[in-house]
This record gives sequence, C-alpha cells and structure tokens, in this order.
Amino acid sequence: MMPDQQIQAILGNGEKISWRGGVNRTVIGINLVLSLILFLAISGLVYSVDTINYFSNDVFKTMSGSTVASLILFFGFALSLIIFFSNYVKEYVITDKRAIIKSGLIGTDFNSVYFTEIKSASVNVGLIDKLLSVGTINIDTGKVASTSDKNGVTSVNTVYDKLLHIDAPYEVYKYFQDALTSRQESLYSGRADQENLASKK
Repeated sequence: MMPDQQIQAILGNGEKISWRGGVNRTVIGINLVLSLILFLAISGLVYSVDTINYFSNDVFKTMSGSTVASLILFFGFALSLIIFFSNYVKEYVITDKRAIIKSGLIGTDFNSVYFTEIKSASVNVGLIDKLLSVGTINIDTGKVASTSDKNGVTSVNTVYDKLLHIDAPYEVYKYFQDALTSRQESLYSGRADQENLASKK
C-alpha cells in the first residue's frame, strides 16, 4: 500500500487533512554528519590508548584500544544510520480531529493524538533549527515517566509526543492552539448552559 493510501485508510468518515509534512531532510542530514564526526573523534582518542582495563563478572580484564575504538566506530555508525533513516521515513498529518504520527523502518506504525487529549503544546527551536527555519512541536497529553537515581530519589518527567524538525513550525502550532481554544470555548459554553438551566430552576 502506497504512503498516501496508508494515511487515507486510517482516516474516519468525513475526516479532513489540514496539514501534512515530515522531518526536514537537511536537519537530519546535518545531525547524521555531526554524530559521525563525534564517533570518529571518540574512536580516534580511544585508538591512541594501548590497553583499556575493565571488570566483567568481577574479573579484571584488558582490551586493546584499537579494538574498543573499532567497536565504538561500528556501533556509533550503526546507531547514527538507524536514527537517520527512522526520522527520514516519519510523516506527520494533522486533520480536523487529531495529529497522526507515521513511523517505522520495517513495518508501519501510526500514533494518533486526538485534540481532546491534548493539555498543551509548545514549539522548541534549536540552533540548527533556527538557521533553517524549522522546529519541533511538543504535545503534552498528560503522559509521564518515572525514573529513580542511585539514591532512590524518584523524579517524574512529562513524555511528549513530538513533531520533529518540521518546516514552518509556528504555522503548524496554530492548528493546536486553535483546537485547544475551540475545546475551551465549548467547555465554557457547556458550563454556561448548565448554569443558566440551574438559575432558571
């Protein structure tokens, strides 16, 4: 099934697409180059070390610097390429009801974020994003993740659904703001109707 057909297949009756886009290819290309340079630099530093000592299962072992450098280079390049292609195939769609995030290197995954679930949305623009007039939209639906440090202190962090490095982020952000405003107006309108009924009684 072609990409356009995949999107159309999951739309509801009468659901209309307002915006469609993906991750800016220039940004992910720059990020790929920077990450490859970083792993090359790290592996170069490690390569200059004769031997590296480490513990494994409480046993003292050694490994040559060249071997560790090769492993860093291999896994670093593999990770960088996976991230690049994962972002390359991502697609974002905004309809009159929800935001759809399409992803997946092998299979195709869809994540729908309905406007009724959204608590807030924000735009994050990094240095590279600013130079290329792109940005990331963070969507808060109330999801959180708990982490504990070595001292047992637990911290709770918000988990955002993200539209990564999209073109014209502030224009797209307006869709979320309009949806949130409409939702608030409908809530207040319903509350006002209830108060009017209560006062008449």
